[in-house]
Amino acid sequence: MKIKDYFTFFRWKNLLIVILIQFLLKFILFQKFNLSSSLNNFHFFLLTLSTICIAIAGYIINDINDVKADQINKPNKVFVGNKISFSKANNLFLIFNSIGLLIGFYLTIYITKHSFFIIYIIASLLLYRYAVDLKKRLIISNLTVSFVVFLSIIIVPVFDLVPATNNYNNQSQILVFNTVLVISAFAFFLTLLREIVKDLEDIEGDKKIKARTLPIIYGEKKTKIILGILGFVPFLGIIYYAYYFYKTNPNLSYYLIALVCLPLLYFLVKLFNSNSKVAYNKLSSVLKLIMLLGMLSILFF
Repeated sequence: MKIKDYFTFFRWKNLLIVILIQFLLKFILFQKFNLSSSLNNFHFFLLTLSTICIAIAGYIINDINDVKADQINKPNKVFVGNKISFSKANNLFLIFNSIGLLIGFYLTIYITKHSFFIIYIIASLLLYRYAVDLKKRLIISNLTVSFVVFLSIIIVPVFDLVPATNNYNNQSQILVFNTVLVISAFAFFLTLLREIVKDLEDIEGDKKIKARTLPIIYGEKKTKIILGILGFVPFLGIIYYAYYFYKTNPNLSYYLIALVCLPLLYFLVKLFNSNSKVAYNKLSSVLKLIMLLGMLSILFF
């Protein structure tokens, strides 16, 4: 494969979003509140690198186990078996997964919180189990991916803030940790919506591998209703926070309404007018943009 093929194979756009979110937390949010941290710049870089390695390993093992479905859903983007052999793909999975786990283990030693390694174990196992069989299970597949995205964000304050929290700074540390928890929950719901939309897009291929997705079990109409209900959770949550911050931080409120709420409302309206693979693909891109815009709201804190 060419270098550009490896970037596509590793989902470089998704990786950049993860890097951006983690950097916004560390160098914008945490610094604005002047928080105590346990990771210097080098060790924070290692945290991001380990997260990226685990994510790449997850993408690779998923592609290895998803060839049959991908040949129908996205025939032009099937790398395993075409541009890269199954054995080489497996080796890359083992390499990236091992690097991510080793760096994660080192970081737990550095911050003297060995039990935190369980986050890496859970993320790695979930991504592997998802690729092997969880992706075929009703709603569990969607929740698994969403939870891993949640972990990729919450891991930053867990490793950087928690070990540095004490009786003197716990009020500000906990306040920001809870803020990141809300941000992680937002990412969880947006990812959940996007995964279900992708199920609508990939019905034909999922049928071939006998996956039990929402559209296959309940049909497109009921799946859209479920999406609409789920979509209102982050929508109402954002409106609440926009109202909450209005007096103390109006710029943040305006940003949330204009660049997060309205696009999410647009998604909900377009959802019920969409009925083709192309339309669902566009909705998936809209959700990715909304999540990115939501994360950029950190700049207004």
